[in-house]
Amino acid sequence: MADTLTESTSSVPVPAPRSRATRAATELGWSVEESASLYSIRNWGKGFFDVNAAGHVVVHPQRNPAIAVDLYEVVAGMRERGFRTPLLIHFSDLLKQRLVDIAEAFRGAIVEHGYHGTYQGVFPIKVNQQRRVVEEVRDAGKGLGFGLEAGSKPELLAVMGMTSDTPERLIICNGFKEERYIEFTALAKKLGRNIIPVIENITELKLILRFYEQHGVRPTIGVRVNLAAQGAGRWRHSSGLKAKFGLSMTEVLEVLSILRSKGMEDCLQLLHCHMGSQIHDIRQVNQGINELARIYTQLAKAGAGMKYID
Repeated sequence: MADTLTESTSSVPVPAPRSRATRAATELGWSVEESASLYSIRNWGKGFFDVNAAGHVVVHPQRNPAIAVDLYEVVAGMRERGFRTPLLIHFSDLLKQRLVDIAEAFRGAIVEHGYHGTYQGVFPIKVNQQRRVVEEVRDAGKGLGFGLEAGSKPELLAVMGMTSDTPERLIICNGFKEERYIEFTALAKKLGRNIIPVIENITELKLILRFYEQHGVRPTIGVRVNLAAQGAGRWRHSSGLKAKFGLSMTEVLEVLSILRSKGMEDCLQLLHCHMGSQIHDIRQVNQGINELARIYTQLAKAGAGMKYID
């Protein structure tokens, strides 16, 4: 149920384990229900976390109240076996269920609003590069149509290796792209992979055209655009027209013009933007999506083969 990642420290004295016997919360003048209410665990826990009768935090990896892992007991058991805290405890079932939750949330919204497109989640492996986590996201996302995102050449090589048996799996390539990184995307395309490099400057476009022509394949290209709409919060300056990364609308039109001159305007298929992190006001997300949708439709009318909003 729970995997633990830690290091044994046999050369370091380990404190004697504490007794696993605990006093009832009522003996201390404080109830379990008061603890659960104070920390609002049943609200943010989404059915995965709770407090048991002993006052211990428990995990329900499958969101089934009958199946619980007592975190206090896990830690106490690890100490008895000679391990020291802190411990990193990983729940595979919880991760899989959250992927399903995301897919079902979008599926429900699509039906409710009569949307004619589809949703395809893409996991950026920079979020958590532990092999076990990425493999579980890959496996759980297979039936959901989820893809993976690489932000560097080493990440791309890792993603390529992990999806060798599913060449149709969507791979999006972001981040700084030097020559070898871009050439690897061309080689991946030649091998039949569903791969989209997202360009952030005109130089990257020129490299893509050179290497893809050299290897005899047509690229599928995305562009990162800087929106006028700006996010909120601490990282709001990473978005907007003055953002450090991404293309202005003038540059996006230049990209389309270059592709059109080569009869490749249909290769432009993805529009990507970054609105910042931890945006707490849904109105700003709405504003950004509206602007992005207008750009998307104008590019499609101009001949681009648009398929994705990222």
